Amino acid sequence: MKLSLGARRRIVQAVSAIALNSNFGRFATEGFCIPVMNCEACAAAWLGCPIGLMGGRIGFRAFPLMVVASVVVSGLLFGRFLCGWVCPMGFLQDLLHRIPGPKIRLPRFLTFGKYAFLAISVVAVAWFLGKESGLFYCKICPTASLQVVIPTMIADGDWQVAGARALRLGILAVVLVLAVLNHRAFCKVMCPVGAMTALAGRRSLLAVRMNADKCLRCKACDRACPMDVKVEACKDTGRRINGDPECVECLTCESVCTKQAIHNNSRILKR
Repeated sequence: MKLSLGARRRIVQAVSAIALNSNFGRFATEGFCIPVMNCEACAAAWLGCPIGLMGGRIGFRAFPLMVVASVVVSGLLFGRFLCGWVCPMGFLQDLLHRIPGPKIRLPRFLTFGKYAFLAISVVAVAWFLGKESGLFYCKICPTASLQVVIPTMIADGDWQVAGARALRLGILAVVLVLAVLNHRAFCKVMCPVGAMTALAGRRSLLAVRMNADKCLRCKACDRACPMDVKVEACKDTGRRINGDPECVECLTCESVCTKQAIHNNSRILKR
């Protein structure tokens, strides 16, 4: 029996989360990265974090070539596909949003927040203050708090919550609660990796399009989109759906369209 797109995505997400954090031998691979949120300081992480690597290079007044190259190449090939199918932080948010309860939508202008985090808390802070500054993104990153701070607290039996640790755990708590209330709120508002991939992936080879002749304007795609992309509007504009910088190419819109009006050009990612 052929699995649905949604089921296949969950499997890929789960396998990716395990694969990215199965370096129990602590082999030295942290110098390499792919553009997803997965903390390099995690005891079992294979790859470096794009933000950590950027901060280190910029702090030494050097161009973060490896990070930029990985973002540009993946963006040109796949757009934000890694955000939707591989990123462990995205996977966690997808699971949390399935918890029953009230749901909210965030104003679209808040999506510019991730660009501000990238420009200020990553680039500017690393350049002027250095990666070790308490204002650098890694010091408040909820992914790092979840993968490093909390496991360290458990391993050391150190439950003291004060100062910088209190701030970090507070930000993590807000992000996790928001994930229940709003689908992928962290991706929309706070993720600097998402900001980079959004800038790089608007002309990717992977394309998600709408067949205007088949669309019934039922808005099922708009309601289902985790990133609040106005999918149905592409019927009138003729633009491809993943031309929107917020689209993470999860293909939820394609899955819910009963008339198969939405399709992608990948031979693998078909219904």
